[in-house]
Amino acid sequence: MRTILALTRANILRFFRDKTYIFFMGIMPVLFLVIFGMLYSSGSFSALPVVVFDKADNEFSQQFAEMIFAEDEEGNAVFMRVEIEDREEANERMTRSEVTAIIVLPEGFGAVREGEMVPSGEVQVYYRGGDAQVGQIVEAILQSMMDEVNRSLGQQEPFFSVSTEEMNEQGLTNFDYVFAGLLGYTIMTLGFIGISNLVPADKESGSMKRIQASPVRATQFVISYLLSYLAIGVLVMTIMVAVGLTVFDFQMRGSWLTMAVFSLIGTVMMFGFGLLIAGAAKNEAQASAASNLLMMPMMFLSGVFFPLFMMPEAVQAIAGFIPLTPIVEGLRLILTENFSLVGVAPQLGIIAAWGVVIYAVGIKLFRWE
Repeated sequence: MRTILALTRANILRFFRDKTYIFFMGIMPVLFLVIFGMLYSSGSFSALPVVVFDKADNEFSQQFAEMIFAEDEEGNAVFMRVEIEDREEANERMTRSEVTAIIVLPEGFGAVREGEMVPSGEVQVYYRGGDAQVGQIVEAILQSMMDEVNRSLGQQEPFFSVSTEEMNEQGLTNFDYVFAGLLGYTIMTLGFIGISNLVPADKESGSMKRIQASPVRATQFVISYLLSYLAIGVLVMTIMVAVGLTVFDFQMRGSWLTMAVFSLIGTVMMFGFGLLIAGAAKNEAQASAASNLLMMPMMFLSGVFFPLFMMPEAVQAIAGFIPLTPIVEGLRLILTENFSLVGVAPQLGIIAAWGVVIYAVGIKLFRWE
């Protein structure tokens, strides 16, 4: 154990002496957090995803439903249609920010009431708790559509109106999603960028051959690297959490302890990829190429920067086979929906399966020279 701790200390000091590793593993994750935090906290989107429930189901209500999603001459639309048939599912997806608002055309909407000459009705808009600004935006857009309908009827009295209601469930912000993704990105870099580049460099310099000839065992060597990057990971993720809480008002809904344990397990799994590259690569150039080849699809197809539900279905299917995906999904469920370790058991199972495979291959292919 004394040997492991001595090697761990040496690895940590080596990390802080190298400005390149400090930038890629320490500064870049925080930089991404600030950039995407500013982007997502603005809440600006080209189209707002909404669900429409047409309970009236008449000719007028169907025409108005199509009017909601009408496109301009350039093919742009204010609202994006989300096809959901179940109201409970719509409520759940709204709390996850997959749906901005729920629009209901109630029974009798668009019908001609007794004693009246023209149709009338009230559109009901439901938005997530604590997101009154979005509710006001949707209400204003729909009201402008209603004003157009009222003018077309040629009546002074407005026969169509809009009402809004705030849901009790607190919704997630766009930053809540990207924060979990960037924590996953940090875990990925901890596993890849460290050992996968340092060990091949030591191979070229001959240091690895001298370590092999020393009393240091391979297990001590690997554990020391793992402990050093776990320590660095704690520091980096603590900084990111502090920035998220203080700068972007991140609202933690889960347990910090559960997040820490899950992050630890995810980092151990990702370290296996770094070990595989470090052991198999002959030099630093090979290791860098292999790292980029594996990291790029993980970075962009695992929901790190953009939630998976915003991606095409084909991409979502591919994302399920990427090892970073269960880490990002698990962190998102813990941070935003208060899942326990039992709740993220499916994600932990996938992480464990990847860990067994990648460590078995990495140990078999590991070379000291």
